[in-house]
Amino acid sequence: MPIIDSNVVFAGLREKYPGIEVRGYAFRRFYSTEHMVFFDCDAVKEDCLDNVLKRVDHIRFVAYAVVEESSGRRYVMDVSYANIGDETLERFLRRYPGQLRPSSEMALQLSDRRYLEYIGASYED
Repeated sequence: MPIIDSNVVFAGLREKYPGIEVRGYAFRRFYSTEHMVFFDCDAVKEDCLDNVLKRVDHIRFVAYAVVEESSGRRYVMDVSYANIGDETLERFLRRYPGQLRPSSEMALQLSDRRYLEYIGASYED
């Protein structure tokens, strides 16, 4: 389960989408390429990731996507979802593509923006 520094993800986005706006300070320090999850850790990264994925006490889950406005401006947008019912991040990751992402895409279309790419998820404590 490869875990990389979040800055590597941002560098890849800047290469793929020249001029993209990425607020790096808004993200957690590490990124799991397998789970597409941003997380923090001060110990063994794999153990931290496992804990983050299985915890039921996250206040919110956050999904990140590359968005493009009609002007051509591109940026990373975050959408927060309240954790109601003691859901784990692991379950949120399974639900997001089919149940939550379509409504985000539709809302963006209504505001003349396009959902280009999902880049990952995180959590708020």
